[in-house]
Amino acid sequence: MFGADSIKAISQRKCAKELLALDHSHRREVMSQLCFDRIAQKQEFLTDKFHDTEDWNETAYFMLLRALDVRRNRAVYERLAHVLPYRYLCRVGYDRTAIEAMLLGCAGLLPRLSKVFYDSKEVAELCSIFEYNSHKFDLDKLAFEEWQLTGVKGDNHPVIKLLQLASLLSQHEYLLNDILACRTKLDVERLFCNSSIPQWAARLITDENYAGPFTRVKAAMFGINVVAQMQILYSEYTLRRDLDSRGIELLEQLPAESNQFISRWSRLGVKSENALESQALLQLSNSYCGDLRCDKCPFRRFVDAK
Repeated sequence: MFGADSIKAISQRKCAKELLALDHSHRREVMSQLCFDRIAQKQEFLTDKFHDTEDWNETAYFMLLRALDVRRNRAVYERLAHVLPYRYLCRVGYDRTAIEAMLLGCAGLLPRLSKVFYDSKEVAELCSIFEYNSHKFDLDKLAFEEWQLTGVKGDNHPVIKLLQLASLLSQHEYLLNDILACRTKLDVERLFCNSSIPQWAARLITDENYAGPFTRVKAAMFGINVVAQMQILYSEYTLRRDLDSRGIELLEQLPAESNQFISRWSRLGVKSENALESQALLQLSNSYCGDLRCDKCPFRRFVDAK
């Protein structure tokens, strides 16, 4: 008698064997179908967020915060987007220090930073700026205890990520325009890899060679989860079909993700050539193989129709 996990493993091995048997054109076709299927699911979530504000820049800002962490603190970053809407950051212009103060202050991280960096004039200035702006804009803030910080080090620390985001936001008046303009992997890296962190925060980083920008790996994740998604959603609302195809073409240029699901397919011989294929395999794993929904699977329908 096979258990559920064994049945899933057998089903996935069968799918892997059939995927490997496809020629290039049929493989691209089925991978595209699965990727479109995943995009459609993501778009439902993204559409709901857009309808919350009816503002494209707020939606892009929410997606950026959400993409800062795909695991333990994702929900906290999402709450931060509600506590500190993008429109308030716009009201301080390109003032990077003010943006840092508002992000860290509304995140509930400044009191702890004041204790750790008790001798830092820069942190004291951030606290002063946040106190002023929190009264000016009637800002709320999260509780420090909401963050899961055990084992979080280096550039994964929320303080570092929010400082990187502040650097990014201070360089772009309307970030959405730059997101929509991305056509290539290099465009994505130019947009996100120009971030930096202030000198005082370097004490949180143990790697002496780390200069503070978002890494190329993180930029690629932004490209997959923010840039391509925003381009496709925006194209649907504005009927700009050039952006629809641009988002798909971008996924084909970005490197494949690396996680437990993709590694499992790789061990079965199915290598992801780009982000479009890794997104397709994630969809196959999470929405079909994992729940044994073979009867609903686009790949199974494709194979059965041949």
